[in-house]
Amino acid sequence: MQRHDNDGMHELFSLLRERRGVLMVGAGSSAIVGYPHWGRLINELRKKFAPELPELPEKPKPTPGDILRYSDQIKKSANDSGRIEEYYEFLDRTFAPRENRQDCTEFHCALIELGFCGLVTTNYDLVLESTARAVNEGRDYRRCESIDLCDKDRRYRVFDFLRSLSPENLYTSVLHLHGCHNNPKEIILTGGDYLDKYGMEPQEEDSPLRAERGLDSFHRKVIWSLLEMHPLVFVGFSMSDPFFMDLLKIVQHDFSLDAHTMHFAIMGYSDAGERGEIEHRLKSYGVQPVFYYAPKDRNGAVDHRGLQNMIFDLQNILETEQYKPTEPKAEQREEIKMPTKTGLPSLDEVNERTLGLY
Repeated sequence: MQRHDNDGMHELFSLLRERRGVLMVGAGSSAIVGYPHWGRLINELRKKFAPELPELPEKPKPTPGDILRYSDQIKKSANDSGRIEEYYEFLDRTFAPRENRQDCTEFHCALIELGFCGLVTTNYDLVLESTARAVNEGRDYRRCESIDLCDKDRRYRVFDFLRSLSPENLYTSVLHLHGCHNNPKEIILTGGDYLDKYGMEPQEEDSPLRAERGLDSFHRKVIWSLLEMHPLVFVGFSMSDPFFMDLLKIVQHDFSLDAHTMHFAIMGYSDAGERGEIEHRLKSYGVQPVFYYAPKDRNGAVDHRGLQNMIFDLQNILETEQYKPTEPKAEQREEIKMPTKTGLPSLDEVNERTLGLY
């Protein structure tokens, strides 16, 4: 069995065993099945709607603030040229479920079967909904509904979602914090979109929190409630969204938690220096990183197979612990190996799809 030298692994395992955590999925998970991550999406939008803009430089790596301002320029260009409806259509088609193509893999199934009291994502696609259907196949039919936090006309469904979070959750809904592909005009993508939904600019990372900063928008209220009520487990999430990280800081301040561990983030690292930087930064927000090794090749491409191995490893441990003596005991393997028919892409595909995510 693969060994994990993580300070937070024991605590994360206890959380999974008790099904107390909420799974928070970012773009890294959807990239495995071919959906674009943030940087790649912005580049595609630029080529289609604002070719007059220069490409974002790869080095030095743009900050999230730089990308948000750049995305504002792209959206403005689409609007000024009378192509804003085409812009929205592009977002819808890019993240809609694909015909004749699998939208989840055994990795995704193993991930949500670890044991969570709810499913949340910042993604616009329906990968988690597809996964929930796959996991529930053969059981009593359970429809999995997409709940869009950006849908102003159905906020009561968000209330239902928050009330449904419990260890007995049957995965009948997924909360999309930043919108769904089928409501593209309300998707949160650009700096202006963030300001519209979050209500104010985030503070600088190292600046002291101003006491008057409050929950002045529906988005901030809902996300604050999630962060306060349940431990979140971040997967495929870069932990660089300045608006989301700002809310983590506000929860810390409101409850005088300092660096108290509130949440967990499964993160890749390529060397000791990167690992130390990630750990220092996340712990200052009350987030305990749980690491997997993600080496880089000579061209800087990152190998994220360690994430998939970790999820299968955790799933195996939990299943072994839940084994009942009255049932036939399955043959135990000493080492976790990737399933031979998982539907997972090749390493080259994973490297290409996830390059630059972390």
